[in-house]
Amino acid sequence: MPPPFFRRLTFLLTFHLTILNPSFPPASASPSDFSIIDYDAASDLFHRDYSPPTPPAPPHPPPLSCEDLKGIGSLNTTCQLNYSLNFTNDIYVPGDGNLFILQGVVLACPSSGCSIVVNITGEFRLNPSAKIVAGSVYIEAGNATLFTGSVINSTALGGEPSIITGTPTEAQGAGGGYGGRGASCVMDNKKLPEDVWGGDAYGWDWLMEPWSYGSKGGTTSKEDDYGGKGGGRIWIQVKDSVDVSGVLLADGGDGGTKGGGGSGGSIYVKTRKMSGSGRISASGGNGFAGGGGGRVSVNAFSRHDDPTLLVHGGRSFGCPTNAGAAGTFYDAVPRRLMINNQNMSTDTDTLLLAFPNQPLWTNVYILNRARATVPLLWSRIYGALRMSVKIYLMLNSKMLINGDGDAIVATSLLEASNLVVLKGSSMIHSNANLGVHGQGSLNLTGPGDLIEAQHLVLSLFYSISVRILIIIAFFWEAVTKLVSCVYSSMV
Repeated sequence: MPPPFFRRLTFLLTFHLTILNPSFPPASASPSDFSIIDYDAASDLFHRDYSPPTPPAPPHPPPLSCEDLKGIGSLNTTCQLNYSLNFTNDIYVPGDGNLFILQGVVLACPSSGCSIVVNITGEFRLNPSAKIVAGSVYIEAGNATLFTGSVINSTALGGEPSIITGTPTEAQGAGGGYGGRGASCVMDNKKLPEDVWGGDAYGWDWLMEPWSYGSKGGTTSKEDDYGGKGGGRIWIQVKDSVDVSGVLLADGGDGGTKGGGGSGGSIYVKTRKMSGSGRISASGGNGFAGGGGGRVSVNAFSRHDDPTLLVHGGRSFGCPTNAGAAGTFYDAVPRRLMINNQNMSTDTDTLLLAFPNQPLWTNVYILNRARATVPLLWSRIYGALRMSVKIYLMLNSKMLINGDGDAIVATSLLEASNLVVLKGSSMIHSNANLGVHGQGSLNLTGPGDLIEAQHLVLSLFYSISVRILIIIAFFWEAVTKLVSCVYSSMV
């Protein structure tokens, strides 16, 4: 038996043979070492019900009638509003009929956090050029139509933050955070660019039903506050169908050259059928450093058109190559999460925290120059993985991909156009098929670094580098076989 040092090397050799021979079984010390079913009681994690808490009901001020709104008709039949109105306090509009806001009419409560709540059982119409402007807009109806040219706008009207806020504390003009982190244009020679950011992300637990305000950006002055304000909140819940041909805006406010942009706010749309090619945006505001994107979620059983969906970070005037981080867009029915920065270059990450146990997500997309930080809570994938990145680094980390014994599960693919590096006993393990592709270099830096799968394919890398100890392992194995052969011939 070889000494302990070489026994460790033999383990590394076994890993290398797994690459060369796809039919070779995965190299595990025991079946449960890399089993997702046994890993941290993951069977409970994968099959336990997960029901995120619903947002608290918005507070209801005294109800307004159609007459109070200077409209024609009744909210229990049909109320038509043909006069623009400005409010200084929250308003609540309930009824069992229809509400039509006619062309060019504006309902506005343009102060931070002011709310307009409409709760009717019939049809809601926002006609062309009509607008609703408020910090919080909550609409519940049987059917709803937002005609082309109509706008619901809560840009830069976010109210006071909760206990958790993404507002930067120092006078450095950093961007506010929410769905994505705010950017920072301050250089720190002791840190990498991606390790410096402005306001942090929050509200992950409300990802599927977001209902948080965006956060204010930082300022560059201790005397004056130049930061852009955070985006507001829009909630549209329709029993049957909604047509979004208009515009929903919950963007962060701009901070100019002396303040950080505010982070985008929240937009949630829930309905049975959704149509229309309008625009839904909860993007970060521009500023000395850009604000992070907000959070958007759409829960529509049937979608017939593709509205423009934006959650990108704001532009940074002080460091143009470092925009705010992208926010999150969650598409509830196909259960997919999208992080899209609309090709705005950034060094600032979107923080992805604990993913839900039920329902399991099907896809996570990091698109158009967005960046994401993924903690160890994301180290288990159930089903098939599709990941395409420029650089993929693992440090003392594990990624476990569980096909659940399903023969029809597609091959998981990890694609890196530049570099794949595993350090500190990092591991990628799949009990199904795994392909690792790249146009650059694959580097396993030391003992314990491991890639294994039931069938493993490595392709397109121009170089595959492993630490010299693995080469020694091959040497030791060769010497052992040679000695064994010589001994057998002598006998």
